[in-house]
Amino acid sequence: MPRSVRRLLFSGALLVLLAAPTWSQEPARPRSLPAAVVKIVSGDTIHVFVNGDVERVRYIGVVAPEPGEGDQSGEPQGNEALRFNRGLVSAKNVRLELDVQERDAEGRLLAYVWLGDVMANAEILARGYGQLVSGSPNVRYQEMLLRRQQEARVARLGIWRTAGPAPPARSAAPEPPRVGQARPGLPPRNGWSCPLSHPIKGDFRTYSSERCIYYPPGTASYAENRTDRCYATEDEARQDGCRRSRR
Repeated sequence: MPRSVRRLLFSGALLVLLAAPTWSQEPARPRSLPAAVVKIVSGDTIHVFVNGDVERVRYIGVVAPEPGEGDQSGEPQGNEALRFNRGLVSAKNVRLELDVQERDAEGRLLAYVWLGDVMANAEILARGYGQLVSGSPNVRYQEMLLRRQQEARVARLGIWRTAGPAPPARSAAPEPPRVGQARPGLPPRNGWSCPLSHPIKGDFRTYSSERCIYYPPGTASYAENRTDRCYATEDEARQDGCRRSRR
């Protein structure tokens, strides 16, 4: 091939490379989907019409009491959460903002649900109709959601009406129980469930040398483990001699 032709081809290839778009250099943007709400299931779950199909959507970082179904009365606070969520998003056009993990083990979409500049997840927490749970790896708005929950807890709204005072800011290490101090936590409702104000399970019937293992909501083995004590915070569980589950 003549040298002049080779130079011409090389120059053309260089121009193509220089003109190519640099999409890979742009920062990743959160994935968002426009949707229309068609059903309210509970304070933390809705059904939406999106991409030509109906999808179940779970609010990231929020767990609300279960409402009743059919002849079941459910938890009163669960029915309150359902009514509030219905008034908030029912039959509304919303934007679903997805995070790192897009679906849970049940196949539901995990999303921050936006109505304009209002996030439904945050509103549920701010009114005391739900409790913040770790959504790892979905933690984009974790600090903001925690602040909104603290507002509800300080004001004793919703599920926090009968709860104890909000805990102080966490120190580097929890203080050991003092002599005569009341034992942390509450007894469970039954062998399997804890009240929403104290959702962390403490299992004292372990097969190891440890006194107790605790399971926060959202961990893989939470649902399958019984409970002997319920705690409001992980600090409470540690003060009672428990360590966090590694599962």
